[in-house]
Amino acid sequence: MNYFFDQHFHVMHISHPNLISFFSSLESGIPDLITSGALSPSYILTTKNRKGPILLNRLTNTLTTFEQTIGQTLVMMEDDLQGVFASHEEGAPRPELPYIRDGKMHMRGRTYDKLAMCPLLMDFSSNQIRKENLYYPTPNEQKILDYVQDTLQGFAYYRKEKPDGLFEFFPFLGINPPVHSLDFIKELLETYVTTDGKKKQTKQFYGIKFYPPLGYDPWPTDEMEREKVLYIYDFCNQYGIPIMTHCDDQGFRGVPAKEAWKYTAPSAYKPVLARFPMLRIDFAHYGWQYTPLQKNPLTMFSGLTSKIPDSTWFYEIIELMQLYPNIYADVSFSGTNGDFYALFTNYLNSLDEEKRQTILCRSLFGSDFSVNLMKVESYTSYYRMFEQSPLSDDEVHAMVSTNPSRFMKFES
Repeated sequence: MNYFFDQHFHVMHISHPNLISFFSSLESGIPDLITSGALSPSYILTTKNRKGPILLNRLTNTLTTFEQTIGQTLVMMEDDLQGVFASHEEGAPRPELPYIRDGKMHMRGRTYDKLAMCPLLMDFSSNQIRKENLYYPTPNEQKILDYVQDTLQGFAYYRKEKPDGLFEFFPFLGINPPVHSLDFIKELLETYVTTDGKKKQTKQFYGIKFYPPLGYDPWPTDEMEREKVLYIYDFCNQYGIPIMTHCDDQGFRGVPAKEAWKYTAPSAYKPVLARFPMLRIDFAHYGWQYTPLQKNPLTMFSGLTSKIPDSTWFYEIIELMQLYPNIYADVSFSGTNGDFYALFTNYLNSLDEEKRQTILCRSLFGSDFSVNLMKVESYTSYYRMFEQSPLSDDEVHAMVSTNPSRFMKFES
C-alpha cells in the first residue's frame, strides 16, 4: 500500500485531559504559564496571532475539536483535506487544489492511495501525588481506559460516515508508568497493543506514546519505577513496537517545568538506549525549545549567525541518530514556525553527505493536530506549509512515506 503518513497528531474530547494535574504543576501559579509554559513567547503567542481577532479565532477553532466526538473530528480532518471548508484568514497557506481529490492523496506531484493516520493517545490518568495542599481530595483516575474506548468508537464512526475514506488508523497507546501498577501496565499492553501488526478486536494499537511532562522519567532511580519502564522497553524491543516520546519544552504538564524538562531531554534516554540499542524511538517536534534558559548559549549564537536550529535538544537527537539505528524525529508542531524548514534545510546542507543522509532517512512528517491550530488556521494550512518548504520532492516523499514505513516496520 502506498501510504502518506501523518505520524503525529491528537484527537480528543475535553473530558480526556486532566486539568487538575495541569494547574497543580504550575510552581509559581499563573505567571508560570508565561515564563515557562504555554504562553511563552514564540510557542503559542506570536507577533502575528496576538493581533486583532486572530488569537480568539484560533482558540475557538481549537476548542471546536475538543467539543465534538473523536469520530466527528476525524471526519472533519478528511473533509478539510478535500477542500470542504473555506479560509477566512488573510494570508493563510492554502493549496491551489485540495490535497484529497480523485480518490487519492496528492503532495508535490506524487499520489498516495491512503493516509496512514497515527493518533497519539496521552495517558492523563492520575493519582494523588502533589495534591496534598488542595482542600478537596482529587480522584485516582484511569483516564486512559475511557480515552481508548472513545478512540476505537471514533474509528468506527469514521468508517461508517466515510466508507470510501482514505484514512487508515495506526494509533499509539499512551502510558504514564508512575501512576499505574506494573500489573495494570502489563494488562494495557496485552489488551490493546498488536504484536504481529494485525488488528484483532481491541488490539488496534501499533505503538507506545510517552509524555515525560506528565511525570514519566525514562530511567527512574526508584527500583519499582525502573521495573515498570524496563517491562515496557523489553516488550517494545521484543516485538519491534515503535515508541513516540514528546520532545519540546512546552505542552501539557503534570509536573513542574524543571522536572518536565529533565525527563523530556533526549539525553534522558541515553541509559535506555545503552540497554536497548535497537529500540525504535521517534523524538517528537525535533526537540524544539522555546525557553531561552534551556538552550546552550553557544548553540544559540551558532544558530543566529549561521541560520540553523538553536535548540540544544535538536543536536542531542542528531547525536543519538548517529549512534543508534532506529532513532527518528518528527516535525510536528515545529513546522508551524515559517522559519523551521529553512533552518532545518540550512543545517542539512552544512553537513557531509553521509551524515546528511542519515538525518534525512530518520525524519518524519507529523502535524500535531489539533494542538497546532493555535498557530495555523487549519489542518490543510499545516500541510501547505510543509509543501512549500525548501525540502526537495524526494525528501518530502521520504518524510511522508518511505521513512515512516520503515519506522513502523511496514513494507514500503
